[in-house]
Amino acid sequence: MLEPRQLHNITHPFIASIYMKKEFTQGRADRDVLVIEARGDGATATERNQQLFSLLADLDLIRDEVEKKAGKFGRVDIRCH
Repeated sequence: MLEPRQLHNITHPFIASIYMKKEFTQGRADRDVLVIEARGDGATATERNQQLFSLLADLDLIRDEVEKKAGKFGRVDIRCH
């Protein structure tokens, strides 16, 4: 089993963690998936929504930065706590 690869030096005020993992289909690794875990600790629902919208607005810039540092990927998953 492949471990997710933590990415460093990718910063955004609302990113708690960011890493690449392999997506498996029929027992084989098909593509890389970028996983962004969004901050939200202690925030109200309205604040979390504003933070998520900010993150989504910057997603193209984040994607470009990740591709330069870690290579291409096929999908982005955003996890909100």
